[in-house]
Amino acid sequence: MNVDKIIEYHGCEIRAVVIAIGKGRYAAVAIITDRDDETRTLGVDGEFANPQEARDEALELAVAWIQQRSVVSDHVQRTWLPVSNCRPDAR
Repeated sequence: MNVDKIIEYHGCEIRAVVIAIGKGRYAAVAIITDRDDETRTLGVDGEFANPQEARDEALELAVAWIQQRSVVSDHVQRTWLPVSNCRPDAR
């Protein structure tokens, strides 16, 4: 196992971990730690011919996951309305 690269993106730390799986093939995972120290591990589908390709795919997957989470979070924050704004009789 090789922690090949650590980057920070949108307040999260991303660790790309590349693993040699034999016969010149590599697999990768991305370990994401957010601001609250919660950790999520994302496995990259597939095998890769070199460690650089595996690392790049892991980082790309992690960035996409963070962006998706950020977009969903922003959408929920922007569209959430208090009950009093939803029903006129709730005042």
